[in-house]
Amino acid sequence: MTELRLRNRIVIIAVTLGVFVLDRWTKLLVESRLALGESFEVLGKTLQFTHITNSNGVMGISFGPFSRYLMLPLSLLAITAIVYFYLRSQSRSLLAALATGSILGGAAGNMLDRFRTGAVTDFIDCDIPDIIIPPFQAGILKFSGFYLDRWYIFNIADSAVMVGVALMIFITFKEEYRAGAGPAAEK
Repeated sequence: MTELRLRNRIVIIAVTLGVFVLDRWTKLLVESRLALGESFEVLGKTLQFTHITNSNGVMGISFGPFSRYLMLPLSLLAITAIVYFYLRSQSRSLLAALATGSILGGAAGNMLDRFRTGAVTDFIDCDIPDIIIPPFQAGILKFSGFYLDRWYIFNIADSAVMVGVALMIFITFKEEYRAGAGPAAEK
């Protein structure tokens, strides 16, 4: 194993464990200090901690009555896919290792909640500018509209997964750009 690969594996393990421990600690803190449904204002109504549980997916995506039973296998599948794609990718950058560790730590934190109780503890409650998409029809497609006045309540694990995925997308575009520009630059 090369020194670079060893460094990246150490980074992945360290970030995974760090995110997992921080996520567990914050969830346990919220569960012990706030009753379910109770809020604590951090920055007024702009940022507060609100203790809820979520048996659905990210941003409340639901699979109906089967959500509780589908989310755990989907989490396992996602973790497996992330490890597979990291091992298969050509990227051996520190950024890819950070992104992978962030995603794995977040996925493991939420997966543990789902395994223990069937639902994830969420608590970070942020106000955002209102998002309003009016109803419209485009051909045969009909959209009934969308309104969001507060962001979905989330946790540290969700944040880590989203940051990791954003980094992975950035890395992928950067590698694709380099791969496309490489041969053209040599001509």
